[in-house]
Amino acid sequence: MGDTTLGHWDSNGYPNFPGETTLIDELANAMGTSYKWPFGDGTTWPWNIGPGIETVCNNHGYSNFDASYVWYSIPWNDVKNEVNANRPFVICMLYGGLGSGYQPGQEYGNHCVTCIGYSDGSQDYVFLHDTWDTENHHYIAFGSWWEATAIWVRP
Repeated sequence: MGDTTLGHWDSNGYPNFPGETTLIDELANAMGTSYKWPFGDGTTWPWNIGPGIETVCNNHGYSNFDASYVWYSIPWNDVKNEVNANRPFVICMLYGGLGSGYQPGQEYGNHCVTCIGYSDGSQDYVFLHDTWDTENHHYIAFGSWWEATAIWVRP
């Protein structure tokens, strides 16, 4: 989630972030993610994501980053504004639906992903990068969740 967001900034004027694997490990540690077998199940509480992103940014010399929240209802215009401003952000879904490229039974459920784009039309979609498939990007109909929190990541 934050790895793609910070990976974006690494390529756009903030080159001190480490490679993807190290960055994912640093973010997981800073966010308190329980991801190491046999003790963890991959849980990251949404309220730990913003502070974790800011901690990793600070650790690499970037104290100017702010990770701010929009709790429970993400306005569509805000999604478009962030993407149009070239600022990927984190979406934490509660009971998220089925993303493209996945089979029934692989719904997002309670999962956080990085929003990297959108499609605006009769059905709005958000384009995602997730930790389940780091090779491909996926999309999901906007609002295909019970609730969702956005975490804007801005230098």
